[in-house]
Formats: sequence, C-alpha cells, structure tokens
Amino acid sequence: MRRTLIFFAAVVSILSFTLPLQAEEKHGRFFAGAGVSGVIERFDTNDLKQLFGSVNTSVDDSWGLNIFGGYWWHKHFAVEGNFNWYDDFNGQAGGIGFDVSIWLAMLDLKVYSPALWEDTIFPYLRAGGGIMNVNIDSAIADPDDSDFAYDLGLGFDIFVRDRVSVGLDIKHVWGTGDVTEFNHWAGTIRAAYHF
Repeated sequence: MRRTLIFFAAVVSILSFTLPLQAEEKHGRFFAGAGVSGVIERFDTNDLKQLFGSVNTSVDDSWGLNIFGGYWWHKHFAVEGNFNWYDDFNGQAGGIGFDVSIWLAMLDLKVYSPALWEDTIFPYLRAGGGIMNVNIDSAIADPDDSDFAYDLGLGFDIFVRDRVSVGLDIKHVWGTGDVTEFNHWAGTIRAAYHF
C-alpha cells in the first residue's frame, strides 16, 4: 500500500506541473468525490479477548471506499460530509475466526493553508465527528453497536484541471462509548469535482 501511495503521489506531482490551469478561485464551490482507503487497525483487543475467551487475538488490516461532498466557503475553510465503508477486518481468537465490519458517517471541518505552486496544491488539516457502526460476526457472537466517533487528520488536494482535484488524505479515527475499542488509521486516495 505504501508503494502505491508513493507512486500515486509522484504521478500526480508530475501531472500538476504539465497541465494548464486557469487562475480562478477554488473556494466558493460545492464539491463531491470518491476515494479508496487503506485502513490500519489499532483496535483495543481486550474486549475481543473477553468476548471469545482467548488470550491470543489478532486482527488483519483492511481496505475501504469513501464518498464525500461539501462546500468550500472561504479560501481557508470547508465543511465536508463523508461516508466510509471498510471491507471486513479478519480476526482470529484462539481457534475462533471472526470478522469486524465498520462503516462511518462523519462531518468534518477542513482548514486549508495558503496554496502552493500557483494555486495548484492545497494542504489542509481536518477534524470532525459522526457515527461509527461496528458489527462482529462469529460463530459464537454477533454484536452490532453504533456510537459517536471523531477524527483528526491532514491531506492535500492537487488541481489537475480547474474543477478536478486528486489528493491524499490521512486521518485517525477514535470511537467512543460502545465502539471505543475500534480506533484506526485510514489513508485515502481521493478524486473530486468542484462545481
């Protein structure tokens, strides 16, 4: 996954120097797009150990899809709603296999720094919160919980055309209450259209 992200960043950087752009403000527009995520689990496995009665518990990382939309209302601020679906995290507790399914619906504030390279690259910080839903599927238990989660991250958008951007977004997500054990990192390669 790391090699793919480095390769993608290199290709986009090269394209950003060769594609002509018009000098038009990027803010004051609605935007929508989608992305593909690599997800690194940072689960607190103590509750999983209790659920399955096992000392040894392991969970694999996963991948996911992200759709998002929002409004860039000021040159330094945007609001973005996003939905994240992750493929199952496969786990093993003793001799029992289980899957963890997660989806998130989040609302984030994005704070943009001044543009780089002639209004082409826009770095940002993001912070927000929303709902995390977690389902554990196994032969002995099938709990399904939802609760508040929040995220903090950073990223950048590169405008390859006046209304088309691609970018990389990295965020850490923390669950609370019933989903407090399911913290994770998500790195997303994104593409968006700015209306």
